[in-house]
Amino acid sequence: MKTPKSAVWLTKRVEFLAAAKGRRHHAALFTIQAIARKNAMGGPRFGLTVTTKTGNSVERSRIKRRLREVIRLHARLVAFPGTDYVLIGRRAVLDAPFETLTAELIDGISRLKPRPSPSLKPLPSSL
Repeated sequence: MKTPKSAVWLTKRVEFLAAAKGRRHHAALFTIQAIARKNAMGGPRFGLTVTTKTGNSVERSRIKRRLREVIRLHARLVAFPGTDYVLIGRRAVLDAPFETLTAELIDGISRLKPRPSPSLKPLPSSL
């Protein structure tokens, strides 16, 4: 089986702050924030964050590793091009089965489908 191409990651604080102004989907295991980039070139990009309230550094790192693996295997297949996604992990990720993580991520990304631009309104059918 061919391994999926690695994900492109958000690295700058400005990119995370921009995603925070976009749409959100709250799930049991994590929150997904998404925003379409102004230059919609390129594939989807991903960022991960886990607050210190979640646990110690070992637990936070394990949460990030699990989320990174789900993104690597599945998210790039369902994510929309030109969109930045930020996953905010919760402690429940530690005990959740991998299949549940996958299903929740796919569902969350599909719910955050980019909306069409308001300037592109459909023509009236009476024409």
